[in-house]
Amino acid sequence: MKKIMMSIAAALVAVSMAAVAFASGSFSGKVTKIDGAKVTVKADKIPAWVKKGGSVSAMGGSPKVLDVKGNEVTLRFGKAKADKVKVDSSLTVSEASGDELQGC
Repeated sequence: MKKIMMSIAAALVAVSMAAVAFASGSFSGKVTKIDGAKVTVKADKIPAWVKKGGSVSAMGGSPKVLDVKGNEVTLRFGKAKADKVKVDSSLTVSEASGDELQGC
């Protein structure tokens, strides 16, 4: 009986972890403008979790969201990462998990 209860508990934990991972989500968009360290991305739909002043995860870093207007979002990358981005390239943006490296 104890073994069955432990199996059920483990299954419930696995299902709840999968639901959390699925809910975080991401979106892809096309880079429309680069102005120094500011990169503007246009997507079909910007998720509700993308908010001005927040951080997201993109290109292995954690850029700050400077502005959200309609289906465009402006991100501030470090200068080195922004130099790697090209106009008309595709960029995938994910919800920040909070454990990305920040600063120097």
